Amino acid sequence: MERISIRVVSVPDKKSAEQLIKWFCLAFGLETGNSADAGVEEELLKKFIEAAYKDRGISSSEIKLRNHIARSTIIYHLNRLMDAGLLVKKGRKYYLRATDMYRSIEEIEYDLDREMSRMLDTAREFDRIMATKLKKLK
Repeated sequence: MERISIRVVSVPDKKSAEQLIKWFCLAFGLETGNSADAGVEEELLKKFIEAAYKDRGISSSEIKLRNHIARSTIIYHLNRLMDAGLLVKKGRKYYLRATDMYRSIEEIEYDLDREMSRMLDTAREFDRIMATKLKKLK
């Protein structure tokens, strides 16, 4: 079960690749608040965006980050990026969800629209059941 959180965060005025990666991480609620892990998701997302342009995935054991972060910590952050819908795992490798960020966000939008439609259908059915139940009580 994926859990995608979206936050309203102002897009930075200064638009560099690094600033926009940071913005995506903030928008998806990926900052940890833990100073030891600060910026890990940004660093990982950048690696996966670069790998996507080369049409390749990366295994957790191939990932080398600053400060020699433990593999278990890397896997934790990879799972957070997967929960956000930005990464997918195929076999032993992780990939950006699509060939680039635009298509990745577009796929997330499609998933959100589909789930919202399903929720609306369920809410409509719930209201119908409740209306029937309340009529019987009168």
